[in-house]
Amino acid sequence: MCKLRSFKCGNDKIMNKTEQKNLEGNINKICLMIFVDRTWFAQPVFVIFLLSRGMSLTQVGLIVGGSYITTLLLDIPSSIWADKYSRKSILILSSLAFTLLNVTFFLSNSFWMFFLGFCFNGIGTAFSSGILSAFTYDTLLSLGREKQYEEVQAKIVKYSFVGRIIGSAAGGYLYYVDPRLPFLFSAIANFACFLITFWFKEPTREKSISKSFNQIKEGLNYLLEHKTIWTIVVIFSVVNAIYDILLNYYQPVMQVSKIPLIYFGVIYVFINIFGFLGAHFYQKIKSKIDWRGIMIAYLLIDFIVSLFFGTQIAALVLFSIALLTFFAGFYDIFIGGIIHNAVPSSHRATTMSIQSQIYNVFFLVFINVVNFSSDHSSMFVGMLVNALIALIALLAFLKASYKETAALQVE
Repeated sequence: MCKLRSFKCGNDKIMNKTEQKNLEGNINKICLMIFVDRTWFAQPVFVIFLLSRGMSLTQVGLIVGGSYITTLLLDIPSSIWADKYSRKSILILSSLAFTLLNVTFFLSNSFWMFFLGFCFNGIGTAFSSGILSAFTYDTLLSLGREKQYEEVQAKIVKYSFVGRIIGSAAGGYLYYVDPRLPFLFSAIANFACFLITFWFKEPTREKSISKSFNQIKEGLNYLLEHKTIWTIVVIFSVVNAIYDILLNYYQPVMQVSKIPLIYFGVIYVFINIFGFLGAHFYQKIKSKIDWRGIMIAYLLIDFIVSLFFGTQIAALVLFSIALLTFFAGFYDIFIGGIIHNAVPSSHRATTMSIQSQIYNVFFLVFINVVNFSSDHSSMFVGMLVNALIALIALLAFLKASYKETAALQVE
């Protein structure tokens, strides 16, 4: 049986009431910031917007790929900075980068400017990926409430889906009025997040004193020390990559399924409600299914949804999106709870970024293969390729689980 090692690396001194109040306020501020950030009004229309500007699916993949390449380059360096110095400063820069993403899209009309916009998205993602989660965990650790991490993270995720619901409802209408309006409103929302992050209180914690290369090596070692955690990280990265490919195909698939554009915002409201429910019921589902069952469920759903997308039957497409979004409500809670419980504060953000980097590599490879198949054959073939990737990953996981990890269980 594999037991996760817990670390107490928070604030050991007795806090006064003001310090405690400020730290407790972090949770509400994070919820507010996430809520505002996730109102991204362009969510239900940004792919359609790019296609309407003459971009092909391959070009859309390259534009989105700009985000992942930038994240790949900056994720670990930004996390090392966060572990060694300040997480708050990196989170402030993240909100600023997301603001620039939307300003660029609002002003742009060419491939390279859209590519630049998604590079800003990559910067924002790199500067928040794992860092916000680590900031949340360290806040709870300083308050002696680290055992409540999954409960608090579920609350944060639910706020994110409420933001998405509101943004989706408004985004479709704004696009109908003027295709650029969703990006203007999103820029305003992200600038508000930029201001909110200044109010965060950095928790006292153990900071890394390692050199950059050693920081990466030590973070990787924390993952490799636990075979079960390493298996989860790799499989989870594949799951996320396949899911994000499907996410990028939501709008083109709905379009070829003859679903009117005017309904896209309403549909995104509908599916994000399922994401909210997924986060809400996470604890109950986790109590009944172990990590191995969750991994198998994720891969099966990715496989089935890819096939359903390929049919281009509107009812199956909408059902698939709802099912996929329900399980997406688990992602951040599940992987964050596992890693944070196994890694000390001095390496927490770095280790989360290593997991993110593994995911980025899988995504960049998979999406270019799928998009190439769609553009040079059909969207049906592209979705079959995505289904095949999910099936291969599922069979590989079942084989590895049977041979090597059958006796392991994450507690």
